[in-house]
Amino acid sequence: MHTIKNIPLKLSKILLMLMIFFPQIIHAQMFSVGDPEPRDTRTIGTYTLIGISWEIADFEFTGEDVAPQDQANFNSNIIRFHLENPGLHLSAGFGGRITGMNETSYININAILYNDTPIVRSPRFILSVPFQIITDLKRAQPNESSNDFQQSSLIFGTGISSRARLADRVDFAARVTPNYGFSFSQGALFGGSLFRTNGKVRLYFNDIIGQNSLSVGYDFDYRNYDIEGNENDYRYTSHAITVGYAF
Repeated sequence: MHTIKNIPLKLSKILLMLMIFFPQIIHAQMFSVGDPEPRDTRTIGTYTLIGISWEIADFEFTGEDVAPQDQANFNSNIIRFHLENPGLHLSAGFGGRITGMNETSYININAILYNDTPIVRSPRFILSVPFQIITDLKRAQPNESSNDFQQSSLIFGTGISSRARLADRVDFAARVTPNYGFSFSQGALFGGSLFRTNGKVRLYFNDIIGQNSLSVGYDFDYRNYDIEGNENDYRYTSHAITVGYAF
């Protein structure tokens, strides 16, 4: 099975560079040619978005004492639905035969509640430190086995986020947040730990449908489950392209 190595560190560095430098570089390029100052159509970052992602995911068993046929490994596609609002991000991901996942069924539901604390603020650029709490349910089960992976998690994290107005009708947003928390198997009194790094980049093209916007972006998610007993130790990595309608 193909496993992507060092994803959290590399993507965190890339997103950090994008968030800090990309909006300012593009803004300088777009408005250094003598164009008139564009009108601001809305406050940056004040979008509600309904979106859908096509997610390429790798779920790798890292524990022991589980027969290969009972492991919930997969390297396949997931479809994910998003509802994003300032301070709240809900998503639900599904995998199965309809997404090309023929040997495993998969579901993931999570909610991210966050608050951004600005450290740099201007009418066209905001750099913030987000503080977030994540609740998460992830389940994967081989189709030919009664054994499954099912974890409920509570995770806390912080990182960095950026929002910018690149042009009159183009906004940019990005965030990357390392997280750490606790994860529990169904019915278990004790669980284990979960390290997670998640991030996203969004471009918003405003006034596409009336005063509403089209959004395109990229999401990534890395998780390392270290659960008591070793049979639920897994590593998850995903990359997704997201499109959405923002208003």
